[in-house]
Amino acid sequence: MKSDFEQIVKDDFEQYKDISRRFRDVQMENCAELKALTTDSWLLATRWSEIQSLASKIAQENGINKTDFGTWAYQKYRQLQEMHITCRSWYRLAKEDERTLKGLEIV
Repeated sequence: MKSDFEQIVKDDFEQYKDISRRFRDVQMENCAELKALTTDSWLLATRWSEIQSLASKIAQENGINKTDFGTWAYQKYRQLQEMHITCRSWYRLAKEDERTLKGLEIV
């Protein structure tokens, strides 16, 4: 059933998969990517929130169950929110580590 949902919001789901891969592969020392992931996951979470709120309309247009589609979209939204929160925390820690290392450098 999920594959049907994935086809309905194909571009959005491709963006979701891309961010998920980036999140999986991010290195804690890569402040630039952590910052980008923080922003990108927040923006995409906003989009998935919109998709979830339009579940009734999307379901009607595609002949699918509104509740199932809405729940599926909400799960993507929540996962993106968690990615955002995690990356924001990791970014903060990485910046603190960066400052600490600079303070230890002998000039």
